[in-house]
Amino acid sequence: MNDHNELSEGIDHGKTGRPPMQPRAKITREAILEASAILFSKTGYAGTTIDDIVTLAPVTKGAMYFHFSKKESIAREMLGRWSDAVTATVRKAIATDQPADRQVLMIYRELARRTQNEAIIRAGLILSVDKSLSGARATYEAWTAAIEPIVVDAIRSGALDCAESMSRLAGTLCAGFVGAVQVAASLDENHTISRRVDELLMWRGTDPAAVRMVEGASL
Repeated sequence: MNDHNELSEGIDHGKTGRPPMQPRAKITREAILEASAILFSKTGYAGTTIDDIVTLAPVTKGAMYFHFSKKESIAREMLGRWSDAVTATVRKAIATDQPADRQVLMIYRELARRTQNEAIIRAGLILSVDKSLSGARATYEAWTAAIEPIVVDAIRSGALDCAESMSRLAGTLCAGFVGAVQVAASLDENHTISRRVDELLMWRGTDPAAVRMVEGASL
């Protein structure tokens, strides 16, 4: 995945030369991100205005622009956090040295848990397939690229039965994951994300229910 620092080039962190952000400022910044995440997930990036964010946060416009000069800066912070979540999850799964198919389960189930419980991470995922946001596609492609070697190893070992070409399955799984999260978000049923992703994995020929009780199946 791309480094968060690279993705965050356009993100505002206050004026250069200011002292480290104080706790109250951090709380305000997170409130802006949380409110934006809820709105982006429900109405989309293009359908959300600065006024919507300020109203929901709630913060003043002055506080808003202190932390983020424009709506795109908020979105890029979310893309960066999603990217970081994928990178950390993939690294943790690989470090377990479990078979590749188990690693696939670990990765998708951990990402499902985080997208279910963390609004900012969830919004970052949804934004990664938003055509109106410049650079979002690169975040999505980096995610599939990070997953692909593990999925290919699982297919080659015979653990995953796949009728598609090996290079396509990772993309198919990622696309299905996005769809599950988007449906849950649009129906205001974020609490169902983990279940929906488990069902997706079962449909692909991997039965997470059978692995749930196996040591090492979750991160």
